[in-house]
Amino acid sequence: MKKLTGFIIIMVLALFLTACGSESTRTFELEQNGVITTMVYTTKGDKVTKQSTENIIQYDLAGIPSKEEAQELFAPLVEQFQDIDGITHKLEYEDTKAIETLTIDYEVAEYDDIKSLPGMEFTEDPKDKGVSMKKSLEILESQGFKEVK
Repeated sequence: MKKLTGFIIIMVLALFLTACGSESTRTFELEQNGVITTMVYTTKGDKVTKQSTENIIQYDLAGIPSKEEAQELFAPLVEQFQDIDGITHKLEYEDTKAIETLTIDYEVAEYDDIKSLPGMEFTEDPKDKGVSMKKSLEILESQGFKEVK
């Protein structure tokens, strides 16, 4: 009986430690002004390790007359995200929509490189204390994002 109890305690501890160290993802969506935004957060506990965003921008619904005008409008934005370690940014232009993808690896990206980028709001270096999923969730919900299960 003692061996069985000891075995059960070891298994519970192993499951607990595995759960603490494992990564999970949470997905959120928002449709607003002709833009469909999907955000995927990869987390370890409350710490966000990676954030991926996809924006699908319908030209007509967003008030952009054409693909060419979208390219001209978004060109300065695209430049800001290039050549930064830990960030992957791409903007593809189709006939009726543009698809923007942005991935930030918070374990690689340097705070000084990302703090002034559009849409970035940090009170301190995310590498030091991390980006909190709990705080991110509060911000997302206040902006109207809904979690996708």
